[in-house]
Amino acid sequence: MSFSGGILLFFAFPPFNAGFLAFFGFIPVLISSRENDKRNFLIGAAAGFVFYSISFSWLYPLAGFLYLLLPLYLCLYWGLFLHLLFLLPAKGRIFTGAFIWFFLEIIVSNMLTGLPWLLLGLSQWQNTHMLKIAGVCGIYGISFIVILGNLALFHIFRKKNAVSFFFSLLVFVLVFVFPYERLDSTMDSGRLDVMIVQPGVISKESRNPGEILNAVKNLTEKNIKIGNPSLVIWPEGSFPDILSDYPGFMKDIEVFCRKFSVSLIMGTFVNEGNELYNSAIMFGHDGLQVYRKNHLVPYGEFILGGNWRFIRDIFEKTAGYIPNIKHGDEQKMFYMNGVKIAPLICFENIFPGMTKNSSKRKAEVFVVITNDSWYGTFSGPFQHFAHNALRAAESGRYFLQASLAGISGAVSPSGKILGAVEKEGRKLFVEGVVFTGIPLKKGSTFYSEHGDLALFIIAVLFTGVILCRKQKK
Repeated sequence: MSFSGGILLFFAFPPFNAGFLAFFGFIPVLISSRENDKRNFLIGAAAGFVFYSISFSWLYPLAGFLYLLLPLYLCLYWGLFLHLLFLLPAKGRIFTGAFIWFFLEIIVSNMLTGLPWLLLGLSQWQNTHMLKIAGVCGIYGISFIVILGNLALFHIFRKKNAVSFFFSLLVFVLVFVFPYERLDSTMDSGRLDVMIVQPGVISKESRNPGEILNAVKNLTEKNIKIGNPSLVIWPEGSFPDILSDYPGFMKDIEVFCRKFSVSLIMGTFVNEGNELYNSAIMFGHDGLQVYRKNHLVPYGEFILGGNWRFIRDIFEKTAGYIPNIKHGDEQKMFYMNGVKIAPLICFENIFPGMTKNSSKRKAEVFVVITNDSWYGTFSGPFQHFAHNALRAAESGRYFLQASLAGISGAVSPSGKILGAVEKEGRKLFVEGVVFTGIPLKKGSTFYSEHGDLALFIIAVLFTGVILCRKQKK
């Protein structure tokens, strides 16, 4: 039965978007468990393995069955949760268990390099009521509410913990009636007209970097007069080589920007001091600006545990190469006529901390450039794009994503998709552009100002009181 819980929760996430399933999808896992039973860990881990194996199956074309090492790692947190949950005192378990899930999600988001992909709160990326919570306590707060719902329903069916169930109902009522706008000090600071370009390029196909660049540029020139933008966004991988080594292409881009009076953000590589960086660069009136990607993809851009030779050797034999990308050390801001733009590359938009840091530095809009063509047409690109809704709600800023093959579009702080490249009902592996005019934002949400501190303090105090009472007994 625990397996069915993992399958139910898979359908709660993109691309299926049946987010309501998340509020009871964990119940079959809970039903399979017993009080103080050592097998609870295995039951939870098994359910987690099913969930992550299906959810990350888009990695199979890239890594073969080695991709299962990721579900094997992540499922340990489900096992630990279930093990700890049924060791807790029955009184207060609904809330204490939800707080333990909260702690575990923070750990998985920071352990090793961190991987906050498919946190439970992501299932609510199209739920406008739940997204309001993100502006106060982030995606971890939404996850807390979702797992709280599972625990409350499970215990009331067993006719236990009626008091905790009553208080959990109060929490859900509060979610819908709380005046979130009183904690939101964001306001419009201007307007930005943007053109997002998706060339529909497939990275697996071996193509000359100049050919890819010309394809992006030609698509842009063909459509740019339709919308008269001030900012054009090209995706990661627009020039998959060191652009500065090709002065002719550099000049072509500069001429393009002057001709159409636009600024341009694009993805390429930068070589400094014999170190290679995956970078976003901005051409425009404010000169050439460079952001070096801070958060690298493990085993895609660097080898986690690469200090051990046997790990390097195994990876090289499996993948046929050794990634040598270096990470940047600064979350740099781009400036365009006084507008502060926060660039993010690839999966950096899944990290709440990066968005919070840029918001504190008064970013007015976020730009995500990515190459999701590696992910195929299943769930990967949809899962990635959905994170923009959470980050937008947390920060109170608009998010603009340009992807090499999809999904490309704009997301508002309420989670609404303002526009996306689409052709014949398909968002992936199609070429196209989307124009959008968005309000720039200043000020802060409660979450961008205080982060997870408030909920963390409440979680520590509540859990501490429950555990101390257990010790006294």
